[in-house]
Amino acid sequence: MKTYLMGIILLCFSGMNVALFAQDNQSNDKKWKENFEQFKAEREEFISKAMNLTEDESKNFWTLCNELQMKKFELNKALHAELRKVRQAKRDNKTVSDADYKKIVELNASVKVKEAQLDEEYVAKFLKVVSAEKVYLYQHAERQFANKMFGQREKREK
Repeated sequence: MKTYLMGIILLCFSGMNVALFAQDNQSNDKKWKENFEQFKAEREEFISKAMNLTEDESKNFWTLCNELQMKKFELNKALHAELRKVRQAKRDNKTVSDADYKKIVELNASVKVKEAQLDEEYVAKFLKVVSAEKVYLYQHAERQFANKMFGQREKREK
């Protein structure tokens, strides 16, 4: 469960849920985009510092990293659409069928497998632009950043 939660958190904090948080109101949308851009900048700064990237490494690494995040975002679109349907049905006091839950469970498992394949593919690409130690530091810093953000979110919700 902790691994699943961490995956969801990383997904959220990696910019994968843009569609989930978009607002109808343009001013809210603009504010959200500004906050999201600030979040991405903080994440990049935190991880780059932890990795001790040179300027060239940073440029090449972040190009690949952003590409990876967009691919993960695309993978998760269908899952998020199904999750929204279930949440909406519950809000409307409608029954959610076992088939609906099964679809989500199977889709979630499939997405995890595909994300793992992407991670494996991109580790090989990262190793072409930074050392193995820096890839390790990236993975560690990504978890640290997610934990930091999750802690801040918990404090706000109290």
